[in-house]
Amino acid sequence: MELRRIERLSSASSNPLLRPGCEENIDIQPCQTPTSAKEIQNDREKSMPQFKSNRFHGWRFTLFLAFIAGLIVLFFNVGFLLYCFTHRENGQHLNTTLFEGDCNKSHSMDTWFHLAINVLSTALLSASNFGMQCLAAPNRRDIEEAHRNDRWLDIGVPSIRNLFRVSGVRSFLWLFLAFSSLPFHLMYNSAVYSTTSAFAYDIFAGPGALGEKHEPNLNLTLYSNNTSDIVPRLTSSFLELFHSAQHEYLHHLENQACIDAFAVSYQETYSRLLVVTNDFEQNKDTYAYINTNIVYHPASNLLKGRVTPYNWLCGTDSAYSSKICKISAYGSGYATWHRPPGNWIVTVAGQSDNQYTIKYCLAEKAKQHCKLKYSFPLVMIVIAFNLVKTIILLFVWIEIQNAPILTIGDAIASFLRYPDSNSQGSCLISKEVVKSRLQYTPSAITSESNRRPKAFDSSRARWRMAASSSRWMFGILFGGLAVVTCIVLLVFGVRKQSGFNPWKQDFGSVESRALIYATGWPSSLIGNVLIANFPQLVFSPIYFSFNSILSSMTLAAEWSSYANERKGLRVSSNPQNAQRSNYFLSIPYRYGIPLMIVSALLHWLISQSIFLVGVETWGSDGKRDKESDIMTCGWFSTGILSTIIVGSGFLLGISGLSLRRFKSGMPIAGSCSLAIAAACHPRFDPNLQHENGARERNTDVESEDEDEDMALLPVQWGAVIVNGPLGHCSFTSRHVDTPRTKGILYQ
Repeated sequence: MELRRIERLSSASSNPLLRPGCEENIDIQPCQTPTSAKEIQNDREKSMPQFKSNRFHGWRFTLFLAFIAGLIVLFFNVGFLLYCFTHRENGQHLNTTLFEGDCNKSHSMDTWFHLAINVLSTALLSASNFGMQCLAAPNRRDIEEAHRNDRWLDIGVPSIRNLFRVSGVRSFLWLFLAFSSLPFHLMYNSAVYSTTSAFAYDIFAGPGALGEKHEPNLNLTLYSNNTSDIVPRLTSSFLELFHSAQHEYLHHLENQACIDAFAVSYQETYSRLLVVTNDFEQNKDTYAYINTNIVYHPASNLLKGRVTPYNWLCGTDSAYSSKICKISAYGSGYATWHRPPGNWIVTVAGQSDNQYTIKYCLAEKAKQHCKLKYSFPLVMIVIAFNLVKTIILLFVWIEIQNAPILTIGDAIASFLRYPDSNSQGSCLISKEVVKSRLQYTPSAITSESNRRPKAFDSSRARWRMAASSSRWMFGILFGGLAVVTCIVLLVFGVRKQSGFNPWKQDFGSVESRALIYATGWPSSLIGNVLIANFPQLVFSPIYFSFNSILSSMTLAAEWSSYANERKGLRVSSNPQNAQRSNYFLSIPYRYGIPLMIVSALLHWLISQSIFLVGVETWGSDGKRDKESDIMTCGWFSTGILSTIIVGSGFLLGISGLSLRRFKSGMPIAGSCSLAIAAACHPRFDPNLQHENGARERNTDVESEDEDEDMALLPVQWGAVIVNGPLGHCSFTSRHVDTPRTKGILYQ
């Protein structure tokens, strides 16, 4: 016997599987096993990997990548702000305009900016969530303290349960990371926004070939309802139209094209219009003023009732209008053209007797002033909280010394090295049993009732059993409620605007019938930003809940697979020998990557479903009219429908996944630290008795013939070899049998 021990000790330096703490001894003395509680505790802490000097392996490297992600987003935001400062207009200390000009280009740039913002936001929030999971993950000391106090902790999933059971500093940093996400949900998507330039325009009627006329011969008819103060302006406007015709700047539009171009909520393209008619044959140099189409404001319907953004197309007389345009039955006054354009009649404002049959149109194109803008206060708030997140991630990467137990592989490795005495003798206990007993008996963890022999049930549960009922209830209730709310609002919006086909609304366009306005609606930028981004804030806890559910299910699926096959543990820190590290914490890449893509897509679709709307108004004289500017929110029917489809698909996908069955009938430990610890007593034999009849507690001392570290070898869960009628199940690197369902009890 002594010769065998001497031979093993002499080869200790070349055997990587020797238990930590046993080193080659010059005097060939046997390794000493720590006996005091303090020595055992110190040895247990040493059994977990420490990375004080190397921060680029395992979970620390992932945390470093999270810090780099935060840094990249910070550099982008700061660089964006510096670019804005260096390209500001002369004499402007704080110019918030990034682009001004073509409206199609402005809307396109706005779309790409928001795609980039949502990608960056998803990257930063994912990095923040990883940091939060590292901060809330317990170490071995936290777990043992919780077990001693009849509590248990979550392992491998995002958890609020652990928050106040880890150190105060880590809890404080977790809260900072959580609350620093709020500005990104509420403000980041609206930090950059586009405004539409809308023109008020004058409409004149008369014969064609305006550019061939002689200016002294021109005669503009203004009717009695035209007040004297606007006559000079109208005369000047008509002369501008005449000069444009002379230089061939007018665009020829057939009736249908003219209607399509001017039957819009906000005119972005043209500033004046001549409707050509043959009703002036007797005096071919005479033209008539028809109307001035002002820029539509959503408050008009609240004050005046049936007002459309293009009344002149339908006529002002109600009896006549009903023959030309279909008016909304809901009193909103939005008009839809339904008269054949070949028989188009336009009337002078307020004078139904003065009617003109239109042949075609000549339109003067205006210089577009659509803008892509940014809000300096919002950008500064985003940068400030971005900086907070990045600093915290850096601090966590540098300062956390004890490796947290992030995965069930970490937990199994720790409990195999040093089994937890509080969970000994309850090898078939499940998470649900622990929760139910604690609900009625607060001290049930350490009670003998947990250690009663139990029969093995080989029936395979479904994945949904891995997540708690409260998580399912929150996720399904609020997720379903969010989808139903979107459906109700979409149906209400479509029905409210009869005569308006929302499915033909152009992507990114500003449509008056899709503006949200009510009495007391805020007109400030910040107020509308908070309203437009509130759905982002609602979506975030729903996503967090389903992320936890998916983490719980995939963790339990991995746990269950150990009963069917022997394999190395998946650990978060420097895998050795048979150990593995190929998942992103608890969610496999095949689930984690689609989850991130769906999250980014939903955030972007939500930002396109309800969004900030800014309209800058320009008079028919080409001057800005700031008092008539509009700041409100709009909704996009296709965006809402797409959000409903993707959101419903997400809910159905998670629900469908939850119906899968586990690979084995192994008790579901889930993320419960006590249930995981109970399955990690490979050397415990429930049949060994003291002389007084009490069962012998495991002393965690290795036998003489066993000097391998099981945590480094392929392991499997099953029935281990014991001497007596009671069976015992555990993770082990040695031989296991499938537990029997009849004729034997396990403890």
